[in-house]
Amino acid sequence: MVGLSRLVRITDGGFVVAGERGVSCDSMVIMDRVHALPCPQPWRRTDGSPNPAGVPSGVVATVEAEGAAGLLLPTRPATVAAGVVLVLVGLGLAVPGGLLIAGGGGLAVVGGVVLGLLGLLLLAAGVFALTRKQRDSGIVLTPEHVVLTWVRPVVRVPWASITEVRPLALRVGRSKGALSQNYLGFAARDHDVTGDRMRKVAVKFGPDLVCAVPMRTLDLDQLVVLHALRFYLANPHHRAELTGDDAVRRVTAGQLTEG
Repeated sequence: MVGLSRLVRITDGGFVVAGERGVSCDSMVIMDRVHALPCPQPWRRTDGSPNPAGVPSGVVATVEAEGAAGLLLPTRPATVAAGVVLVLVGLGLAVPGGLLIAGGGGLAVVGGVVLGLLGLLLLAAGVFALTRKQRDSGIVLTPEHVVLTWVRPVVRVPWASITEVRPLALRVGRSKGALSQNYLGFAARDHDVTGDRMRKVAVKFGPDLVCAVPMRTLDLDQLVVLHALRFYLANPHHRAELTGDDAVRRVTAGQLTEG
């Protein structure tokens, strides 16, 4: 369970505490110092310019994730419309499936079971999307773990297991000028630390990767996310600050390339 403890609005290279637990913040996050963070080649267009991953509007926050305080790098909230669509499609499959099962008869029962199970899965996904706490979703950096809170069950990757945080790109199309999508890969010593589902996707980018996060799902500037993870991976003596406002100040100021 993840609980929001404090929100911080980032504006003009400074930070303002927006409120305590339960207080929302709808201000646009502005990272004036993001341009000072180097952009790796995989995240550049063919003309050499940085390839963005959407316009970020989230806030960094200190949170309680799985019983430990940490720094939240938020994901983009799922829309209510998407949850409603999942619920409606789920019902649209589950109801006919139930009717086929009730009607009886060999193949009809098999088809009803398949439709019913698929409908229930979509229905459950829709209910989860509508009821979960969107503001708490994201990558949480604690002194001991990198916690991925948007997946169920929550994934906890020990810092000690991570060997590299790697920028990745997937080109959409065969031409040299084709658009590409940016991902963030975690390489780890323990290949089972994120589970089979996440591992199967990650190994398509590299055999040592255990997780590949699409940057379009994150609601902070992609360079801030990359360099924040790399900074705390390379500087374990600074991880203690992840439990409080010092980490927020560091991310706000863009002080993520120093030892």
